[in-house]
Amino acid sequence: MTLKRSVGRVAAVLLAFMLIAAACGDDSGDSGSGGDDASGSDVETQAGGEFVDLGTFVGDPPEHIDPALNSTLDAYQVINALYDGLTDVDATDPENPVIVPHVAESYEANEDATVWTFTIKDDQFFSDGEQVVPTSFQRAWERASDPEFAGDYSYLMGFIDGGNEKLAGEADTISGIEADDETMTLTVTLDAPYSNFDAVAGFQLFFPMPSAVEDLESQADWENGIMIGNGPYLMAEPRTDEEIVLTRNDDWSGDFNGETWPDRLETITFRVTADPDTSYNAFEAGEGDNANIPPARTQEAQDTYGTTLDVDILGSYHFLFNERAEQVGGDENLLLRQAISQAIDREEINQAVYDGSRNTSTGITPSGIPGFAPDICDYCASDPDAAQAAVDQEAAQAAFDEWEAAGNSQSEPIPIQFNRDSGHEPVVQIMIDNLAAIGIEAVADGRDAETYFTELAEGECVICRAGWFADYPTYDNFMYDLFHSDALDGNNFGFLDDDFDALVDEGKQTVDRDAQAELFQEAEDILLNQQIGAIPINWYRGDYAYNADRIANFPQTNFGLILWEQVTLAA
Repeated sequence: MTLKRSVGRVAAVLLAFMLIAAACGDDSGDSGSGGDDASGSDVETQAGGEFVDLGTFVGDPPEHIDPALNSTLDAYQVINALYDGLTDVDATDPENPVIVPHVAESYEANEDATVWTFTIKDDQFFSDGEQVVPTSFQRAWERASDPEFAGDYSYLMGFIDGGNEKLAGEADTISGIEADDETMTLTVTLDAPYSNFDAVAGFQLFFPMPSAVEDLESQADWENGIMIGNGPYLMAEPRTDEEIVLTRNDDWSGDFNGETWPDRLETITFRVTADPDTSYNAFEAGEGDNANIPPARTQEAQDTYGTTLDVDILGSYHFLFNERAEQVGGDENLLLRQAISQAIDREEINQAVYDGSRNTSTGITPSGIPGFAPDICDYCASDPDAAQAAVDQEAAQAAFDEWEAAGNSQSEPIPIQFNRDSGHEPVVQIMIDNLAAIGIEAVADGRDAETYFTELAEGECVICRAGWFADYPTYDNFMYDLFHSDALDGNNFGFLDDDFDALVDEGKQTVDRDAQAELFQEAEDILLNQQIGAIPINWYRGDYAYNADRIANFPQTNFGLILWEQVTLAA
């Protein structure tokens, strides 16, 4: 699976993290979201036609396709085709994404960003003909905060005044939501200032719900039947474990620019495949129109097919130190963590595993996120001016020697844990070899995805593979959602730092973008340099191959999402 593709912290969340990477072929376990930054083609197109997708659901069918419950990028591919949100992301300039109104005609915030008012367009409809009105959003948000139903992302409703009370079962409604269907205004009062709420408001959890959802005996039944959305596609039939079929919604009002893409596909069939190699082989055999590219076949795909490898994804592939683990956690092992991070040859990983197709990272937060700071990690040993990243093995050796001189020693190899199903083992093996060069003994500890994510959710790891795709283009989506002690229901990896939390909290509330960036950068400095809680490896790039002779346009956003309304067949 895949949504955000991330690895994480608390049971639910952690799981969400990791699932993300799973969805996109070579990673299993991250998360993501989307905007409208298409890359297109000048090829003449034909109207309609069917697209068979082999790249979204690799390994397992989605656990959830309900916007209130989903935490993976793969399922978000379906959800984003079925629903439209209040806002969207205009990523025409990938380095400077802009939040724009979508189902909302306009919106504004008060001076301290505690009260947000959205004016809803009057031409928005669900696929059953019901008009989208402010109460459609209120219905969805209160449903998502039902304590008996809430999913991994429900904590986001706690940003709204009264949201935590609703999540705790202490209130029947969220007091901070005022929906006026006559004036078509939705007024949202937040629990604290949050200058990026307009970005969050476009995320899947905040998508509207029709009144039909209220007629269910169980809310869990929504995603098991025909979900009714307001997006460019609709469900033709209930999903199965083998496939999900969507058909074009001819009554769709268009994207945030009003474009309806009249040549868009008639039918999209998402087929479940067993693993990345099976998916890719089926694609090569002509059984589908796209597939994720297995790590070892990147150059082959580039030479043979159309790919999305030129798309810089707002996502981080990294490993996490479990601060609770005796082998690597605590202040006494700070120098050991430093040595481990410094010793890893990130460019060797990029070249040997990914054919040089990824961007070697020097931080968790990627370029394209406002406030991005290049080379924020002091121990990632990268020289942006060099042809290859320079590994500071001498400094890594010195840090390890100092750790040993303080009376520390290895009693057993350090396990590096990962899920075996998505091509992570070659990465881990290079890390093991890099560490061995300075005298650190490590061992690969792979397991099946279900076991891995379950154990991760319970905090049972030492060094753990992780990944994360942005849900929305904000710095706090990385710093808060991944590492803050209050996020995602907790932090199973034990990274608990009061100074970090304080900086992130202040950053979320700060309206001035330059000041906000400085605060988040200070927080990331604590994470990577003062506490060394994570090991950045690379930033994701698009990883789909598609049949360019048949497919005229196959845009992947820098959130990892395919813009299905813009996918067209060649004439």
